[in-house]
Amino acid sequence: MNEKAVQILEQYDLTVLRTYTGRGAVMLETEEGTKTVKEFAGSRMILPYEQQLMQYLQRIGLCITDCIVPNREGELLSRDTDGIFYIVKDWPEGKACETKNREELIRAMELLAGFHQAARGLWKITPEERHPRMYGTSVTEEYEKHNRELKKVRNFIRGRQKKGDFELLFLKEATYFLDMSQKAAEQLAESAYKKLYNKACEEGHICHGEYVHHNILYSRTQSSLINFQRCCIDIQIHDLYLFLRKIMEKHNWNRDLGTRMLEAYEQKLPLSGEEQAYLALRLYYPEKIWKLANHYFHTNKAWIPEKSSEKLTIFLEQEENRIRFLKDIFQTPKIPKNS
Repeated sequence: MNEKAVQILEQYDLTVLRTYTGRGAVMLETEEGTKTVKEFAGSRMILPYEQQLMQYLQRIGLCITDCIVPNREGELLSRDTDGIFYIVKDWPEGKACETKNREELIRAMELLAGFHQAARGLWKITPEERHPRMYGTSVTEEYEKHNRELKKVRNFIRGRQKKGDFELLFLKEATYFLDMSQKAAEQLAESAYKKLYNKACEEGHICHGEYVHHNILYSRTQSSLINFQRCCIDIQIHDLYLFLRKIMEKHNWNRDLGTRMLEAYEQKLPLSGEEQAYLALRLYYPEKIWKLANHYFHTNKAWIPEKSSEKLTIFLEQEENRIRFLKDIFQTPKIPKNS
């Protein structure tokens, strides 16, 4: 165990049996169960709300979470001699949800719907406690920013004399995806997005913020949901979109799987027409293209990893299936206008 971890654990009533590294943290086997200790990188203001949410989910029996372990003083954070804050958390047993296991994916959707139902109106935030970090960021502004960056990357590549495989492929398809991204931004601006966001804020709809497969753990006896550092009040479709998009990309936008996943969610928490349209628009926006372009622009242009070209090729190969999926499942990616 490193010196920093020793300093921190001296502030806790834990009997450590063994330590090892994992998931970017020091893992602890203790008489009180498995724990983790790592440097704190979140928001100190939102931390008590995060703890409240995790404890509530466990109390109602929805899932096990990685609750924060208070130190001897009852504080959620502990500081070392250099003034750096650390956090100790419970670590649930189990393995990460397998993206190839369809039954586990269905269970993940059921868990998400249950979480979304439970995580409404839980946080009682006074005007004095309000902080931007507690609320989701504007998707309208996000898309506008992404679209400017896509144009910047296209123009940059156009100006390069020597172009590699990734650059040639990106440039070939850039106009198509720029038109698509611009269309998505325009439709979002005309849509019920603001209405949905305002409702989420008024009713206190909490999102996990990073609902992906490696934050969902399964054991023989329990389901666990971990890593709530990005939880915030926002349109809960954000979680659904993120999980569905990542899984569909791994399954080449398989219509049957996507239908089963959405049905599993809606059996517990039906979506309104506006929510369905918003989800369709989020899936319509070519997020993967922006991610690849952004990664390219901020790395060494003299050495572009083959993986980037491979990912772009795979995305382009899936594009027909992606658009067909949206048409089959949602009929059209267009959001109805706000009324």
